[in-house]
Amino acid sequence: MASLREKVEAELEQMDRAIRELPSVRRFPKLSVLELGGTASLLSSLYHGVENVLKQGLLELGVAPPSGAAWHRDLLMSACSQGIVSAELRDGLAPYLAFRHFFTHAYGFDLDAKRMRPLVGEARAVCASFKKEVRRFTRAQASRRRPQ
Repeated sequence: MASLREKVEAELEQMDRAIRELPSVRRFPKLSVLELGGTASLLSSLYHGVENVLKQGLLELGVAPPSGAAWHRDLLMSACSQGIVSAELRDGLAPYLAFRHFFTHAYGFDLDAKRMRPLVGEARAVCASFKKEVRRFTRAQASRRRPQ
């Protein structure tokens, strides 16, 4: 069975791949509807990766991931309260959570480049912070499991 670190690193690799595929902010005014849709899909995939990691972290702590209509929001809040991510990072991830919800329920032609542009512009920095905090968490969990 894969360790928490192995599961998290596999997910982070996928997130890195999505980050590499995002268009530059400079290209945004020239993106077609199809390119915006692809960009939106990548942003949504990034947040799905975040959620997958957070679920693994909660399971590692013996905390059941939330369920119900607001489980996406509750997952982020629970991960913060359990110390997997900081309040600052939780707040930085919140716009991606909101976008994931919008993208899931919208038509592709409803995408607004002006609203997506800041998400793309901040995605690398937010993901770098996420990776740093999650790796710190996985190291802490691994050290707790080592026999003394």
